[in-house]
Amino acid sequence: MDIDHMSYRHDIDLPNRLIITTWSGRASDDDFIQALTSYQQEIKGHRDYQLFNELLDFRHITKLNLSTRGIIELGRIAQRTDQPAVQTKLAIVISSTVAFGLAQMYITYRNLVPNSNKKLNAFKRYNDAFEWLTAATTPDQ
Repeated sequence: MDIDHMSYRHDIDLPNRLIITTWSGRASDDDFIQALTSYQQEIKGHRDYQLFNELLDFRHITKLNLSTRGIIELGRIAQRTDQPAVQTKLAIVISSTVAFGLAQMYITYRNLVPNSNKKLNAFKRYNDAFEWLTAATTPDQ
């Protein structure tokens, strides 16, 4: 089933201190920017969730229309909720090779944003991402 517009759902996994966002349909720069801005205001900006790790599940996206400029802007917007004293993790789950490359590009740009304090990783398997996010953190993770 091909969805003509992007939709997303946020689930809070309290025991694992994890915010899971599942995306589906078609997505563009503007869709992601609007969704990220809303997410930061409604969820990540909430005091109870600021130190939670995040999992972005893009396995159900049917079409991506992202530009380099959009990816850079997403990195800038995302950095706004980084906590300077605590490093959290963000895992991106992607099933297609092209989208995986875009995720890697996002990670590179996101790491270049001044004051960025989030550990990011891209995965092709959901279980690998979940394991990475919920594993006890050591200095080399």
